[in-house]
Amino acid sequence: MGTEEGIVQISVASVVEEVLQQGKGLSDIDLASRKAEEASLRRYVAAGWLRKTIGVVAAKDLPAEPSEEDFRLGLRSGIVLCNVLNKVQPGAVQKVVEAPPDSVNVPDGAALSAYQYFENVRNFLVVVEEMGIPSFEASDLEKGGKSSRIINCVLALKSYSEWKHGGGSGSWKYSGNSKPSSAGKQFVRRNSEPFMNLISRTSSIINKSPDSSDVGHEAREMVNPSSLQMLVHDLLSDKKQEDIPFIVENMLSKVMEEFEHRLASQNEQSKTSHKETVVPTTDESPLELTCEETQVAIIKDEEKAPDEGTCGRVDIDDDGASTPVVRQLMLVEHQHKEVQQLKSTLHDAKVDLQSLQLKYQEEVSNLGKHLHGLAHAASSYQKVLEENRKLYNQVQDLKGNIRVYCRVRPFLPGQPNSLSTVDHLDDGNITITTPSKYGKEGKKSFTFNKVFGPSGTQEEVFADTQPLIRSVLDGYNVCIFAYGQTGSGKTHTMTGPSDLTKETLGVNYRALSDLFNISEQRKDVISYDISVQMVEIYNEQVRDLLTPDGVNKKYPSCT
Repeated sequence: MGTEEGIVQISVASVVEEVLQQGKGLSDIDLASRKAEEASLRRYVAAGWLRKTIGVVAAKDLPAEPSEEDFRLGLRSGIVLCNVLNKVQPGAVQKVVEAPPDSVNVPDGAALSAYQYFENVRNFLVVVEEMGIPSFEASDLEKGGKSSRIINCVLALKSYSEWKHGGGSGSWKYSGNSKPSSAGKQFVRRNSEPFMNLISRTSSIINKSPDSSDVGHEAREMVNPSSLQMLVHDLLSDKKQEDIPFIVENMLSKVMEEFEHRLASQNEQSKTSHKETVVPTTDESPLELTCEETQVAIIKDEEKAPDEGTCGRVDIDDDGASTPVVRQLMLVEHQHKEVQQLKSTLHDAKVDLQSLQLKYQEEVSNLGKHLHGLAHAASSYQKVLEENRKLYNQVQDLKGNIRVYCRVRPFLPGQPNSLSTVDHLDDGNITITTPSKYGKEGKKSFTFNKVFGPSGTQEEVFADTQPLIRSVLDGYNVCIFAYGQTGSGKTHTMTGPSDLTKETLGVNYRALSDLFNISEQRKDVISYDISVQMVEIYNEQVRDLLTPDGVNKKYPSCT
């Protein structure tokens, strides 16, 4: 008698889960291999089209299946590129500088002929950019350049040529890094012998008996679409958008290979089960019940009892020999439905990924436009800032390149105010009283850019010289010095008193502080190097006041 012990139940979910789990470790390796394979095929297609367009003789330096280095060296002179471009667009390059007759192979890294490099390559790049074809950099033809951009440009030119030969209807648009037609291993359900035989048997034999309902229920329990979607999401979540189609295609191919492998194993086991179910009726004529005979028996039984629908149980007198086969075919039918459901789920996932990719591309495009606006605004801001600086310095020039200020020192504690010779102070004028020889007082007026009275503060004095100091950062030379007799307050104005406070700081300290503040504000735009030197000229000797040696302060350059 036939039993159910020999039946191997195939769970589609387990097959997919096993493949996806393996894919977590192998997808990166497979992806790198697929990328390298695709790059090679794209390079071969580009080289083949170039050789076909201008002829093998003209493209003798370009092999049919070149390596990345051979491809770059073959196009380095620009002769092949210009000739191909003239084939596609006659007269595009007016003059192609050919190699000298006695030329030899130029070693990699050596300088090419200036005419070949600057004329051929430059003319080719200018024309393809005007045609709207993706271009590349001239440095890509040198060692270490990106050959992928060269290949993409050649394939785009090939697409343009095919569009033009086809009549040039509509507008031409290059689709990007599309795969060559021979490179893609498209995912299709292979019509393998074990798979198709079992499916064909299932479609003609299966009846929905109570036992088959149980089997269907068990099979349905094996598949959980949400869990499959989670596995697919976990596998693809950390991958780049451009890598997802390769990974999905590879996983689908592996699922079908594994599924067909298990179907083949199950088919072999079913054949073994058929041999065990052979029941001899007599010693002379044994009866062997095959799968085809089972089909005939089931069809006859359906014709006899049409009212019973598909719920009737097949009754065979050969000790239930066909029961394992029927149940096995029913399982195959359910598994086929599960495969269809899996393909539908993966298709939905692919559609969602494509929608997500389009959304990301739109967001990147919007971000690019926003950044372009910001860059334009920043450029305009820099122009306005530069104009403001020029106007600022022009105003300083209009005020005069040489400015003279006068500051009246206040009386020291204990000195009577009646000794003052200052008669009148104005914004830019000062009038002093001078005694004459005959006892009469005379008055003299002097004009300056500005006059500071005895009550003038250090901050007020610096505020008038501050615009000149800021011009230093724009490249102007500025000199500020104090002149007067001993005790008139030169050191007080330039440095300050011995007990310094924020209010009593002199011009030197305030100028340095202002320079450092401005350089800090502009550090994102320009970098300044500030050096300080402080010397003293006294009794016809120049002394360095910043030297660490307090004894020998004589300036090195003075003898």
